[in-house]
Amino acid sequence: MASKSPQFLRSYGNPKKIHRDAPFFVSIITDIEFITASAVAAVVVAGYDLLLGSIAAFYVFAIPYTKVEESFNIQAMHDILYHRHRLENYDHLEFPGVVPRTFIGALIVSILGLPIVVVINLLQLSKIYALIAVRLVLGCVVLSTLRFFRIQVRHKFGHQVEAFFVILTALQFHMLFYCTRALPNILALAVVNMGYAYWFRGNFYTALNCLVFATAVFRCDMLLLLCPLALELLLTKSISLWGAIKYCIGPALLSIGWSILLFTFMLITCNYLELFMSANLV
Repeated sequence: MASKSPQFLRSYGNPKKIHRDAPFFVSIITDIEFITASAVAAVVVAGYDLLLGSIAAFYVFAIPYTKVEESFNIQAMHDILYHRHRLENYDHLEFPGVVPRTFIGALIVSILGLPIVVVINLLQLSKIYALIAVRLVLGCVVLSTLRFFRIQVRHKFGHQVEAFFVILTALQFHMLFYCTRALPNILALAVVNMGYAYWFRGNFYTALNCLVFATAVFRCDMLLLLCPLALELLLTKSISLWGAIKYCIGPALLSIGWSILLFTFMLITCNYLELFMSANLV
């Protein structure tokens, strides 16, 4: 039997060597499990995005036409995309509406949708396809910010809460229908999503800056979100009063400056106080 021991060890491995290499095999198995789990998580996250995006796109193709409250922004997108620098042809000069509106949201969506609209014009398709295109672009912007917020929900509360968040969003009509409608509320919603995501992430000053921008540009009633959040951060000593002033005064002035500059360029003369207190409330 003694003569067979070397052969036995050669055939089945040296126990000391196996013991010495065990951490290596454990590391390989751990890496494989991590890669597999990451791949599954990526598939699940992509599935969430596909589910919400598909529902929003269905609403666009089923109901592509314009709601009266979004007529200003839709017309502004049309003028930016089709009239471009020919400002005398812009609709708002002849039909200014009851209150002035900001062009910033319409300008951003138009720039993102410009390549698609160029292709639509080259194919000589109807303008209804351009309307569908800008709606889809707006939906992508809003859902991208919602995805950023959802990722922070997962990091803070876990995968189960993220799954319930997606299910709730998919089952309720309002969010996925209106995310493609060019209302001031929806344009502000994209920025608010980012603000709350940065809040969950711990970037408190960035969160406040997002809400300051949404308040100054789109809806002044965003103060109902900005003030309680700022107060909570101050009371918990997550931020300082001087820090809030120092980090938020610049973005606030820039937001107001951009609005005034764009209104001046669009040949709209109005008092910004009137714009802030009336237009953003409607």
